Amino acid sequence: MAPMSQTSSPNSTTVTLPSGKTAIVNIRRSSRSRRVTLRIAPGTGQAELVLPGRLSERKGIAFLQSKTSWLEERLAKYPDPIPFEDGQIVPFLGEPLTISHLNAKRADVQKDGEQLIVSAPTARISKAVHDWYRREAGCEITLCANQKSKMLGTPYGRLSIRDTKSRWGSCSARGDLNFSWRVVMAPRYVLDYLVAHEVAHLAEMNHSTSFWTIVEQLSDEFEKGRKWLRLNGHELHRYGVELPARENRASE
Repeated sequence: MAPMSQTSSPNSTTVTLPSGKTAIVNIRRSSRSRRVTLRIAPGTGQAELVLPGRLSERKGIAFLQSKTSWLEERLAKYPDPIPFEDGQIVPFLGEPLTISHLNAKRADVQKDGEQLIVSAPTARISKAVHDWYRREAGCEITLCANQKSKMLGTPYGRLSIRDTKSRWGSCSARGDLNFSWRVVMAPRYVLDYLVAHEVAHLAEMNHSTSFWTIVEQLSDEFEKGRKWLRLNGHELHRYGVELPARENRASE
């Protein structure tokens, strides 16, 4: 395993964009970075300035100021983030739930009709909701994977639930399945398609005609689910994003 780079906790700076709006940009140092880099985090739209270990912050800020037009153009492509907080509406299997917070010392989350009751300290609402989604995703996806692997007649190895940015799911050569917990926010037929897709890889580690035939056999609405994920999947990355300020990306 390659050694991890040593980085400090990010701080942030506010920059004025050409339109007059402001954006908050996280600043992070990386011992492995060889040059200053301005990037937008996939899915969240959070701007980050990465500085090499010995570069002064002043020079990094000067670089940032020279890239404000680029930054504004990129930020415009991302929807506003939706944090997990009291009163916020979030999806679960395609249906809206309203977060209702009850102040409590210990965290507990329960779904009650169209409400998600979050009993927790105010500072831990987001973590409590994240943990709930992960648990629910684990239950829903495991049940679905068990059904479909039985249909296929091929068992899988381990099943992991993660918060991936570039893939909704994957199947390793050893038959281990990995899924993003965020898919449990999507309609059930989307989750059904995604699990069918990865389970089908237990028989076909490719995307051949034979592979898609298996997917169709495992998921009745696979075309509908595949289309939804392609058109709307990026929206799921808006939820639960914790930013340094509510106006983190851009504000008037």
